Parts: sequence; C-alpha cells; structure tokens
Amino acid sequence: MRYWSIVVAAGDGTRLGQPVRKAAVQISGQTLATISSRASCQHVGCEGLILVVHSDDVEIAANWVHSIELGDLSSKVVVGGSSRRESVRRGFEAIDAAGDDLVAIHDAARPLLHPDDLGRVLEEAERSGAAILASPVTDTLHRGDGNARWNEIVDRENLWQAQTPQVFRHELLKSALAHAALAEGDGDGAGTDEVEGMAHIGQPVQMLESLHPNPKITTPADLHFVEFMTSFPGR
Repeated sequence: MRYWSIVVAAGDGTRLGQPVRKAAVQISGQTLATISSRASCQHVGCEGLILVVHSDDVEIAANWVHSIELGDLSSKVVVGGSSRRESVRRGFEAIDAAGDDLVAIHDAARPLLHPDDLGRVLEEAERSGAAILASPVTDTLHRGDGNARWNEIVDRENLWQAQTPQVFRHELLKSALAHAALAEGDGDGAGTDEVEGMAHIGQPVQMLESLHPNPKITTPADLHFVEFMTSFPGR
C-alpha cells in the first residue's frame, strides 16, 4: 500500500476566537497543523505529505513540516484556495503519484486521528477504491424553521457525520475532481466535494465508523476538549 497525505490547513478558523489562524493554534507546544500532519503520516505506507496552508502561512509552514521529522518521506507546502475544494485540488496537483496509489485527505482541525482508524480506512480504500471515517448519528435530530422554531423530527437512521481522513484511489480522485471542475464551470458545482464527486462518477464510498475520538476543532469548547484528551499519557 502506498498513500499520500493531503492535510488541509488553509482556513481562517474565525469561530475559534484565536488571534492566529486555526492551523497555528498550539496544543502542548505544537501547532494543530503539525500534530494533524504527523498523525496522517503515521502509517508505514505513507509516501509523502502535502500541507495546504493560507498564503500568509507559507513561510512558517516550512518550519511546521520540518518539526514533524518525516525522514525520507517527501513533503511540500502548497498555498490553498478560496474554498476547501480548491485547496484539495491544489494539494492533489502537487502529488507525484501513480493511478493505484491512495490519497488521504485530512483536516488539520482533527489532531486526534488514531493510527488504528487511519490503518482501517486506508485498507478499505485499497480494497474498494474510496472510504471515509465517519460516525453514525446518535442524537435526536430536530429540524427548525427560519426562526429556530421546531418544525419536525428528522429520522436519524442511516445518517452519518463525515470525518477525515477521506481516502481515495488516485485515479478515481482525479476523475472526481475533474468532474467537479467541469460542474463548477457550468455553474452547477458549488456543493460538490470529494465524496459527492465520487458519487457523480459512479464510485461507491464506504463509510467506516471511527473507533477512537476524532473530533474537529471548530469552537473554543472543541479546543478545550482536545487539550483535555491530549493531557493523558499515550494519547
């Protein structure tokens, strides 16, 4: 198994309320971008890392990558785009990979990725071509109206919350991104992400339940939770 990791760290993260962009927020003396990048490369099959960052972070991102100590693995820092989809596309274009290689797309905002979950989703993607980590919805879901008044209960059966990594065979992701670019050019691609792109080219995507905490840091409460989790030895 060979795979390349694309870590998306180009967002501003304004909801986090920090004086720096989310990628530069520190936990235990390390930036989120550093921790998540290291986590995404921890499988023996990793061939290289593409870290996609905000244009203002390119210089400092080189230090982030250097601190990961990737050894012989290839690494590049790429400037992201105005959307996550464009950032992924730019990261993908920086990969020197073959058609059967895997590409793992991971959010820098998920620093707790466990090696077992990474290995499971990589193995499934190698088998089927496309797989993502996810968690089944367990809470009761209510739909509100425009004024946040209760409207109806939403059936949660078969509903999943997507996580990352999302792993795809290189040739399939290339086709999906090309389809998304064409749809965008036609004015019909605003909602197309990688998973939707796979659906448009007829490729099923297997969801694997994450067996370890893998939260996305969006709010200050999320950050406090991750800081708490990382305070335990061996985490």
